[in-house]
Parts: sequence; structure tokens; C-alpha cells
Amino acid sequence: MLLDKSYGQLLSEGFVRAIPWAVVFSVAFIITVKISMVFLGQEVKKAIDFTAKTAVHTSMSAVLSSDVFPKVKQNTKEAIEYTVHSVNKELYAKKK
Repeated sequence: MLLDKSYGQLLSEGFVRAIPWAVVFSVAFIITVKISMVFLGQEVKKAIDFTAKTAVHTSMSAVLSSDVFPKVKQNTKEAIEYTVHSVNKELYAKKK
């Protein structure tokens, strides 16, 4: 029975049998990848959000706890006060 067929016929029959299995495997693989990407996509979004929040929190903690921040805050406050006093003097001088 096996000897009655040529190598070309055996090869073509093997391909004919393999094609449906390849299609089934491909469809199953694509479905599995899609499902895993949905689950991993949510986890990646959560990881990105966590990283961004951690980076902002760490940088704010570093800036607010440093010795430079109180000086910047004080200088800003003094600059605003000076500007308000200067504008008040100019407005008062214009009224006279």
C-alpha cells in the first residue's frame, strides 16, 4: 500500500493533512495572544500609572524637603510683596 504511491503523492497528501492543523493552530494561537494582550494591556496601564505617580511623588518629596525650597518660597513672597507695594505707591502718586 505504501509502496504503491510515489514520493510526490506522499508529500502532497502530507501537506493536505497538515494545512487544516496549521489553520487550527494559527487560529488558536491568535485567540490566545489576543486574550493575553487584553489582560496584559490592563496591567501595563496600571504599571505606567503607578510609575508616573511614584515619580511625581518622589520628585515633589525631594524638592519640598530640600533646603532650597524654603528660600525660593521666601524670595517669591518678598517679590510679590514688593510688587504690590510698588504698584500701590504708583497708584497713590497718580491720585494726587
